[in-house]
Formats: sequence, structure tokens, C-alpha cells
Amino acid sequence: METEMTSHVQKSNNVLKTFLQILKLIPFFIVAAIIILLWWDDFIGLLLAVYFHWITVPAIVLSIIFFIKGLRWRDKWQRAAVILGGADILLLVLYIFLQAPNQTCNPDIMAKHYDKHHAEMEELHSYLKSAVADSCSITLEFDGAKPSIFHVSRGDDMLYNWGDDACENKEKLMLGAGLSQDEFEGIRKRLKNMGCIGIKYSQSISDKLNIWFRRVGMGLYSYNIYSRPMTDEEKKDYMFYGEYIPYNDHCVFEYGGGAVGADEFGSSVKSDFLEHHQPW
Repeated sequence: METEMTSHVQKSNNVLKTFLQILKLIPFFIVAAIIILLWWDDFIGLLLAVYFHWITVPAIVLSIIFFIKGLRWRDKWQRAAVILGGADILLLVLYIFLQAPNQTCNPDIMAKHYDKHHAEMEELHSYLKSAVADSCSITLEFDGAKPSIFHVSRGDDMLYNWGDDACENKEKLMLGAGLSQDEFEGIRKRLKNMGCIGIKYSQSISDKLNIWFRRVGMGLYSYNIYSRPMTDEEKKDYMFYGEYIPYNDHCVFEYGGGAVGADEFGSSVKSDFLEHHQPW
């Protein structure tokens, strides 16, 4: 009887030890989830990480401790800790070098990108002038190969579509904008080739095209491209308002904020950039 009780106690202890070892691996999965969220959307990932700091901070600290202890390589649990910790490190490195650069932006980045792709931007402008129906305005953003925003305005008809609705109603919206499938794909491919995500264009103001460059958090960085030199009045307005930074006679950088955060570049950002680059 005593032997059976001892055996039962040992089994219970082993189960408890196994359970505790498994608990030690949970922080690694939490850290991986944080990195994946940052990869998917840096703003949402950071917001959740800060909001649930009572979970994320201990998870990060514990994963570091368990990873270092696991380097002793004494048993399968320590080896599992090292493998999971290594996977987290690899995810973080890939995020830093592959994704993080695309989740930040400033006037210098925009200038460098414009200098490289300005001819393609001008060509897209000309393409839209001939592709979009008369008296029509469109706003089109892509998430990969699919439209994530597709708005069409023509006369009194105004169709606004986000997310799944933009995909499901694509054919109807293309018809309203006067776009064929080839023309729709032509816009998408041109944006992809120049590293941009969307456009806002109206045939009633055909000499101006707004090209969406990059989203960072809830903010949107974009280019206002003109097919003719800007007027003195336009130059004056762009110099005055903080959401604009003029780059040359045909291009103005723009920043639009979301529900949270700044609504403009900021006076110091604008003045610092213009101090080193005079637009005209």
C-alpha cells in the first residue's frame, strides 16, 4: 500500500513538474504574438502591447530569463526554451530588417522615393486621365492584390466601399468609374511597381493626382502630383498649412492623421526639411 501511495505521489509530482515546464514556454508564444501583431499592423500591435502591459512586459522578461537558462541544454524543456527563444529572435530580426522600414516615414524618405519614381507617378497621372470616366472621381487603395478602399463619385451617385465591400462590389464600382478590368489592373500594377498603395483622383481637377505612399499607424503619407507648375496662390497655401510640404513646382508631400495622433507633419519637421531643400 505504501509503495502504491509513493508511486501515486511521484506521478502527481511528475504531472505538476510537466505542467510547470509547459507554463514556462507560454511567454515565448506571447512574445511571438506581439511581433506578429507588429508585423501585421504596428499601431495596433503597439497599442495592444501597451494596453496589456501587465501581460506583455512579464512575458518579455520571463522569455529572456528562460532562454538564457535554457542555454545550459540540460533537458528537453530547456532545449524547447532555446528553440522557441531562437524563433522569437528570428521573427524580431526579420521584422526589423524587412517590415519596420516600411512602417516609418518622414519627408526625407518621401523625397528619396519621389526622386526614384517621379516619372512613373507622372505616367500614372496621364493613364488615369484617359482611363477614368468623365465627371468621375475615384479613391482606390490596395491591400496586396485586393482593393481595401474603393470609392466612386459620378454626378449625384456616390459609392463608398471599405474592406470586404470594396472587393465584393468591385465590378459595379469599376463600371461606375468607367474602368475596364485591364485598366483596373493597370492602376494596381503601376502603384505596386512604384511602391505606393493607392490614389485619389477626380476628372474635375484632372491636373492634380493624390498618390498614397504609405500608412504608418493611423496616419497616411501621400504625394500631390501636378501635371503643370503650381500657381503662386497654391504655393502660398502649401507653405502655410502644416499638413503639406512642397518639394518642387509639381510635387507636394502630404500627411493626414487618423482618429488618434497628429494631423500634420509638425512645424519643426517642415521647417527642418525646407531649410535644407528649397522647393522653388
